[in-house]
Amino acid sequence: MTLVFHWGGPRHGEVDELPAESLLSSTLVYDGPKWFGVYEQFQPVRKQPTAQGQAEVWVVRE
Repeated sequence: MTLVFHWGGPRHGEVDELPAESLLSSTLVYDGPKWFGVYEQFQPVRKQPTAQGQAEVWVVRE
């Protein structure tokens, strides 16, 4: 499992623990029902301290 910190968009500031297979692509796509959005891994890879631990930063793709 990997912690992901969302920057921008509808999930801004949220942290999710995602399985490794969800991160094989360079994009994360959320299609609801609560949120919609596409995020991509910040390059170069950046970590953000969170209450849950160090999380990879993924930014909203516009």
